[in-house]
Amino acid sequence: MLREFILDTMFPKKCLGCNAEGSYICTPCFEKIKPNKQPKCPLCGKRSPEHATCPSCKDKTRLNGIIIANNWEDALLRQLIYEYKYRFIKDMSKKLSKTLIKSLLNHNISLINIDNVILSFVPLHARRESWRGFNQSALMAKELCAHFGWQAAPLLQKMRNIAPQAEIKTQSARIKNTKDAFSPISYPVLPIKGKIVLLVDDICTTGATLEQCAKALKPLKPKEIWGIVLARG
Repeated sequence: MLREFILDTMFPKKCLGCNAEGSYICTPCFEKIKPNKQPKCPLCGKRSPEHATCPSCKDKTRLNGIIIANNWEDALLRQLIYEYKYRFIKDMSKKLSKTLIKSLLNHNISLINIDNVILSFVPLHARRESWRGFNQSALMAKELCAHFGWQAAPLLQKMRNIAPQAEIKTQSARIKNTKDAFSPISYPVLPIKGKIVLLVDDICTTGATLEQCAKALKPLKPKEIWGIVLARG
């Protein structure tokens, strides 16, 4: 794309970790990104196998769990996410997706060993996606499908062009901002009744966005709904 050519010309690719030329993140620096080794319940934060919602919290959410791949405290990871989202560097999706794949392989063996997973992603509003040129979550979902051989389908549409969650400071305001912002897409898709839906997003903080996505999908009667994100900010 012309935009990518211009960016590469104005800002030659250099590793964000060590400044070596050739790529935005070299392999040695990428291997230093700290994975999340402590799976927790997404609501109460108690240790929970496979990042699953714990029994005490299961009636408070429509999500069976949120898989958090990496630690937000990792400064290099935060920089990679920033460059991906706000400098529109599409080819970073391949590297960042590897951290999602690694987390699934390390912590979610029961999830990856079943054949009724449908992979989807948190949608952008059409106006924002047109402005950005791509949906960063959709690109990562594509990489996961290629690796695991899962079925992929856009399942949701964003009905309102809401304020970015990163700009909203309180949990109550984040919940209000995303309330009823999503709905199932209006054209036929893969049926998800009885399936396990895995929703990809870049980061989450309160989990309000993923919760609203799950709320929109629940009437379609999936067996389970999970989120998977790069980090929890």
